Amino acid sequence: MRNHAKIRLLNKLLAAHSPFGKDFYADAAKGLDMAIVRGEAQADLSDFAKKLLRVYDPDSEIEVLNFGDGFFDPLFALPMISSAAKRLSGYRRAILVINGLGSANIPPGGRSSKKRRLEHAGNIDLVEDYVMRYHAAFPNLEIIFL
Repeated sequence: MRNHAKIRLLNKLLAAHSPFGKDFYADAAKGLDMAIVRGEAQADLSDFAKKLLRVYDPDSEIEVLNFGDGFFDPLFALPMISSAAKRLSGYRRAILVINGLGSANIPPGGRSSKKRRLEHAGNIDLVEDYVMRYHAAFPNLEIIFL
């Protein structure tokens, strides 16, 4: 999924729980589309998500973890996920975005196979199960996989 498509999708998902309503989302979506067409929407996904959430829901917090740049190894990923979950503590609404998990472990030019799809599903289950350890501390934690 291209970065522009991820930005549009993240905009929709974050606006879904906004207390400001659909009109506010429609205006933001039009502005976002215009910025993409003009080539002005080259923001990092993490920076974009944090700025957008401040507009939609200032009392919330978001953390974005990007695994699309390389290899997903639970041994190294779980401490990152744990740190991100801890930074989300104390907020009314906490959102954890996991980006690129589907493209991790696939070499450039490589294709998806049944084995890779099963590995991807296992990685999603692993992340969800690990984050659910924090369910008592974060009953309102939302996980978004891009």
